[in-house]
Amino acid sequence: MSKREYTVRFGGLPAGIHEYEFEIGESFFKDFESSDFERANLHVKGVLTKQNNLLQMHFNFEGTVGVACDRCLKDFDFPIEGEENLVIRHGNPDESTDELLVIPEGADSFDVSHYLFEYIMVSIPARIVPCEVDAEAFECDEETLSRLEAHETEDEAEDSSPENNVWEALNKIKFNKN
Repeated sequence: MSKREYTVRFGGLPAGIHEYEFEIGESFFKDFESSDFERANLHVKGVLTKQNNLLQMHFNFEGTVGVACDRCLKDFDFPIEGEENLVIRHGNPDESTDELLVIPEGADSFDVSHYLFEYIMVSIPARIVPCEVDAEAFECDEETLSRLEAHETEDEAEDSSPENNVWEALNKIKFNKN
């Protein structure tokens, strides 16, 4: 990912509204350590409102990211979309927050890649099981599910065996409370 691709230059622009467009693919996520996306196809439209001492940017994004089903691990393209706002002003960059980007005095551009990454990550739910949403469009991998069920049954049998006393003391406390 080229940082230049996600840099918004506002120096020399007149006050008013200015539009930017960003395309986000797999290479975008390679620079972020906490990203597991192997596929991505997102379009971001940014509308910059320039005022005398303040900048505001409204982002509208939509597309898909490649993720795995949390139940069967089958890959699929998960559709996401969202809108976010960012306020930009000059000052001490250490004062930046999730909604406010503070850039050094005299700067005439800013990088939005980190904010775009955060917006995308927040728009993805914590639990992704597409067959629960649309069973006709997505079918879980039955082979993986049957292996998981077999493994789950073995684990339950081990937990209930008489040699496994790990939970015995906790169960006594639990049942005595009731």
